[in-house]
Amino acid sequence: MKKVKIITILLTVISIALTVSSCKKEKEEPVNDNEPGSLVKTLDLDGKQMDYLHFGNDEGRKLVILPGVALKSVMGSAEAIVSAYQTLAENYDIYLFDHIKLEPEGYSIDDMAEDTITAFKKLGLDHVKIMGVSMGGMVAQAIAIKNPETVDALVLCSTASKVSDSSKTVFETWIKLAKEKDLKGLMESFGEKVYTPSFYEQYKDIIVSSGEGTSETDYQNFIISNYAIVTFNDYDELERIKCPVFVIGAGLDLVFGPQESLDIADRLNCEYYIYEEHGHGVYDEAPDYLTRIKSFLDIQ
Repeated sequence: MKKVKIITILLTVISIALTVSSCKKEKEEPVNDNEPGSLVKTLDLDGKQMDYLHFGNDEGRKLVILPGVALKSVMGSAEAIVSAYQTLAENYDIYLFDHIKLEPEGYSIDDMAEDTITAFKKLGLDHVKIMGVSMGGMVAQAIAIKNPETVDALVLCSTASKVSDSSKTVFETWIKLAKEKDLKGLMESFGEKVYTPSFYEQYKDIIVSSGEGTSETDYQNFIISNYAIVTFNDYDELERIKCPVFVIGAGLDLVFGPQESLDIADRLNCEYYIYEEHGHGVYDEAPDYLTRIKSFLDIQ
């Protein structure tokens, strides 16, 4: 039996509800009936529906995880997510927020941040640490800029404060493939850009097949979110972030590149770490990833 490995929660551009354990997919139907004990619950944000996953130590400090743009909801892998995050769950009360279920045209990173802040208020989360990955890292930056008093610490993983021309080419390619509904091409491009060649080749068949069942709404949300990434730029506002920040990047990142992580760290004069031999999906490949994050969070 292979160690469970989730390639969903932290994804940059396509969260593909997927776990690798004996080459079997996780069940893709989340339970979000808001009954006591349900892992996944649904918030109503003035008519917008947002799912979130709540687990961990109820008496621990509040930790929010913001995933990347999803082709399909990550909530279908709720039990696997809980298992994968035990390193943090022992000490933290964890909330993982999905994106709203139906994104309107022109929905921006700032809009995502505003909706997430509204979710915080509905749940009484007034002092949180935030771990944001790729697009989730962009949303995390926007939250810390808009509501600095709410955020006690930030971990920004495989993300950027502005998008380079080479990065725009990656996202524009994914937008084109999604518009054409070329699911196989989209998943292959994702795997090639996000993971190191050895990891991708090992799990290629699972990665490609994990997109099966993608709906019209899934495609539309994905396209809108990718446009939000392409137009994002808060570099000149980073100085408004007042909390401690830890930036994690990857030397072989083919989505954003390591320079974007270094630019954030330089602008904020904050702690950072670059995994030189890993790609954008370092969060799935580096065995010490969560341990390194926990070491930072524990002292904040």
